[in-house]
Amino acid sequence: MNQPFLWGGLLAFAIASAILRLVVGHPLLRERSVRVGWLGAVVAFVSGLALVFHCAAMFFGPWVDAVSFLLAPADMVRDMGAGSQVAYWLPAAALVVAWRRVWGPALGALIVTLAGVGVTMYWPFPLDVHLAWLTALIIVGSLIPTLLLRGPRAAS
Repeated sequence: MNQPFLWGGLLAFAIASAILRLVVGHPLLRERSVRVGWLGAVVAFVSGLALVFHCAAMFFGPWVDAVSFLLAPADMVRDMGAGSQVAYWLPAAALVVAWRRVWGPALGALIVTLAGVGVTMYWPFPLDVHLAWLTALIIVGSLIPTLLLRGPRAAS
């Protein structure tokens, strides 16, 4: 698998989703959208950052290690022990809780893809299988805010 192409494509997809949402100004599936309060938005944002850090520590180690205060947490993530699992499963669960009111099929897709990433990371699966689950998670995680979430100030 050509990882630079994969990562570049996923980054482009996430950016395009965010730009589309900003340009349109509202969730694309208004009839299915839900408002996320300030606490939910902050929890989702912090959880997303933690999950991105976990992934970056694994796949972009030299870049993460270049930031001195990130070296110790990145090493803990790469150790793949209990600390690494907590660093993945806790923000994954927090993201599900933050977005718990999202339309059922979308929330189900988020839960399934988060579980798929976690299982293929900590159990013995080929890298290509893990990358496929990561791809699905990044797509789902980008589409939920674009299609289904209203911000804390949005009208109900």
